[in-house]
Amino acid sequence: MKRVLLGGLLAIASMQAAPAVAVTPVVGESVLTMRVNGELTIGTEGQVLSYKIRSKLDPALQVMLDKSIPRWQLTPVRQGGKPVNAKTPMRITLAATQIPQGYEVRLDNVVFTPISKEDYEAKAAAARAIREGGEAITVGDAPPSQPVVFDSGRMLQPPRYPVGLMRAGVSGAVLLHLRLNPDGTVADVVASQSSLFDIKGASAVLDKARGLLEKESIRAARSWSWHVDAAHPELLTADDLTVCVPVEFRMDSPGKQGDDNTAVWRQEFRGPNLPVPWLVGKAGQQLVGVSDLTGSEQVAGGSVFQLTDRSVLGRVL
Repeated sequence: MKRVLLGGLLAIASMQAAPAVAVTPVVGESVLTMRVNGELTIGTEGQVLSYKIRSKLDPALQVMLDKSIPRWQLTPVRQGGKPVNAKTPMRITLAATQIPQGYEVRLDNVVFTPISKEDYEAKAAAARAIREGGEAITVGDAPPSQPVVFDSGRMLQPPRYPVGLMRAGVSGAVLLHLRLNPDGTVADVVASQSSLFDIKGASAVLDKARGLLEKESIRAARSWSWHVDAAHPELLTADDLTVCVPVEFRMDSPGKQGDDNTAVWRQEFRGPNLPVPWLVGKAGQQLVGVSDLTGSEQVAGGSVFQLTDRSVLGRVL
């Protein structure tokens, strides 16, 4: 754990950062987080039929999840208008905060998204099969959405590492939500959440450091592009064209995305998860946070897998 004085170095970084992006950091929190990979199968009433934790966990954490997961309830998935059993990979994020007796572990978030290369390939194959004549897959009574496959059109140019933060040895991550145009270019981008890793200090200083990482991430992301594979891209909505991308700033590989770091605790100074303007009030969107994704992972569009009772999130295990 590092404790650093960033005042002077932040001033240097502020002068060298791109000035055109308005980012107003808000107060962060210190928390330990852990990412856990798994898969889940639900029945025709949205009940959990089976699950598997792919990550190798401490037995105590495995027991906690074994007590929690079977009680989850999801919205039934329909195919051809009929409820069906459905299977999905998932990323579970745990959070631990210090209390007088030790640490309290809670379920921070669950994202139903491809994790492994095989997961991504299976999702792309399913989307193309539906587009070529299969029966549409929907959630609840919602109308079917158009299946879309996203591929990075070219290497996503990483942002510049703010010099002051690099000199101070500060690492962190920013979660970007990008709204794409049908041609795959970026129409809009927001930094929905950010974190600093393994660091302590005054909240006001650390929040300013988060803001610098957000500003650089937004600046770089405006030039990114994807290949959008859909039958009728002109009919895609903002929901369909939203991609969540983590941007990591690491001293071992500045500005590039790193290893997944699953099944290990990570100390974060984490800002709040802010709403994405074009998704406010929209159904079918997953809540994705900066602690949920690492490396080259992305979450695109909505998901047919949705918790009906989101009160399980944040609950102590």
